[in-house]
Amino acid sequence: MSEISLRIADLRRAKRLTQGQLADVVGVSFQTISKWENGSAMPDITYLPMLAEFFEVSVDQLLGLVPLPKEQYYPAVTESEQFWEQKLEYLVRSRKNSFNDDYAEFLVQKVWKLDRPVNVLDCGCGLGFLGALFLPYLPKGSTYTGIDKTEKLIGEAKRIFARTDYDVKFLTKDVAEYHAAGKYDVVFCKAVLRHLDDPKAFLKKLTEFAKKDALVICIDSNREFECDGLYVDGMDYFMLCRHDGMDKHWRTELEQQGRDYAIAIRTAHLMREIGLREVDVRMNDKVCFVTPQNPDYEQMKRDFLQSNDWNTGQSPEERERSIIFLESHGMTRQEAEGFCDRHLMISDFFKQHPDAGYSFFKGTMISYGRK
Repeated sequence: MSEISLRIADLRRAKRLTQGQLADVVGVSFQTISKWENGSAMPDITYLPMLAEFFEVSVDQLLGLVPLPKEQYYPAVTESEQFWEQKLEYLVRSRKNSFNDDYAEFLVQKVWKLDRPVNVLDCGCGLGFLGALFLPYLPKGSTYTGIDKTEKLIGEAKRIFARTDYDVKFLTKDVAEYHAAGKYDVVFCKAVLRHLDDPKAFLKKLTEFAKKDALVICIDSNREFECDGLYVDGMDYFMLCRHDGMDKHWRTELEQQGRDYAIAIRTAHLMREIGLREVDVRMNDKVCFVTPQNPDYEQMKRDFLQSNDWNTGQSPEERERSIIFLESHGMTRQEAEGFCDRHLMISDFFKQHPDAGYSFFKGTMISYGRK
């Protein structure tokens, strides 16, 4: 018996079933499934053939006496067009307070020293945030081209910029497959690399769009910094900083997909590796400090909660799906439940304390170099 290690939990997650759904199939209570999975009880021998047949494994595999086929992994889908089509409101709200205007001006004039008109290409532009941020400080005569494969976002970007006099153009194209007619003086990407399965290949593609001596600029957040960057007045900061199991989640995505949540701190090194010169790194100085004394406190708070999905709770089914996904990315069930519970605690706290203040720092890094 000491060699038996039931694989019911692993097989259930591979089929993306909740404990309740499996209980309905077997004809027992979900509490019974829970006991089987946590080792406090063993299924009656009569259930073993039924379970093995349902999961399409042998009884020996079910009992952990023989290895299972390749473990199930549910890939992250944030690179897909469909994912970002559903995130339009998130993008609008999350970008509102992500940069200080004076720091954008400082980067253009003092750091990058852009004192002549430039042609800018923004790869994965979304709503054209970087255009709206930097165009006011670029020399007169500069142009901005945004490219994104998500038609819905490009449509919204065109609508936003239709009210301006800037020389802008938006293209609904996949950056990886796009062949530009000319070269650009500045090539940007923001919050793109961490969502890609091969960020290095994307960075190489950016350099193809750049003229000789052109700037290539990548702006992204380091996930570890972001996890430690939230303080809510009245909540335990150490609890807010806890992200038990997230290191497993990040490592699993890196190993399984090439998805790198620490890409922000590595980008400058990748730039040197692919041949860019004069490489350097800055950090965005924006910290969101929000209290009821802010004139637009209520709107800022609503935007913040909505951008983090803290304004709505999860149904039991949604929570279980989140847990199954996180477990497939290396987290234990306890760690996955703790992650979901912390999000619920933050949401509940703001409901119970409608005047709560907070500080948030994303740890956004700005890496740049010349071709």
